Amino acid sequence: MKNTLRTIVLALVCAVLFLALYLLLDWGILISGALCVGLYVGLELLLRPRRVIAGIDVEDMKGAEEIEKLLKDAGDDMRQIEKALRVIERPSVRAEAQRLYTTGNNILKYLKEHPEKISMARRFFTYYLDTAASLLKRYMDFQRTGLKSHEVGDILDKTEKALPVLEEAFEKQFTKLVMGELMDVEADIELLKSTLEMEGGK
Repeated sequence: MKNTLRTIVLALVCAVLFLALYLLLDWGILISGALCVGLYVGLELLLRPRRVIAGIDVEDMKGAEEIEKLLKDAGDDMRQIEKALRVIERPSVRAEAQRLYTTGNNILKYLKEHPEKISMARRFFTYYLDTAASLLKRYMDFQRTGLKSHEVGDILDKTEKALPVLEEAFEKQFTKLVMGELMDVEADIELLKSTLEMEGGK
């Protein structure tokens, strides 16, 4: 609807310009038409809405459609984890879910600042984050049943034990993403040490 309205408005603007150039200024039909077409194309490119997902402009990125899907699914998973935080009764499980949510949120914030690294986080998006959201959803579902059977209790306990493993995986993925910056900082520190040693030797 918005795209159709934009097209109509642009067409009207260009039509008015064409009439002004052709009828009022007598510039000739070819020149007036060429200028109007150029204006239409320029305005269309300028005013075209950008695809922004989770604050990340994916319009000009390589594999934009896949990245858009990754970010959309990640947003869904984060909302699922956040939902679990509000209803999980066992404090230890809620604390683990909070850690997952915080780390996941930090990863997404980092990728917002470094969108070129999104493709490096594919495993985080498609496996670890998705698994965390799925486990917590099933935990909520079992909790909601109110059953106290051995089988249900066993599943809840296994889920609780799996969450720290996922948190460790989140941390490792995050470390891989920031490794370039970590190496830069280490290089800066080594350079600073060398400079201080040289100055101390003078």
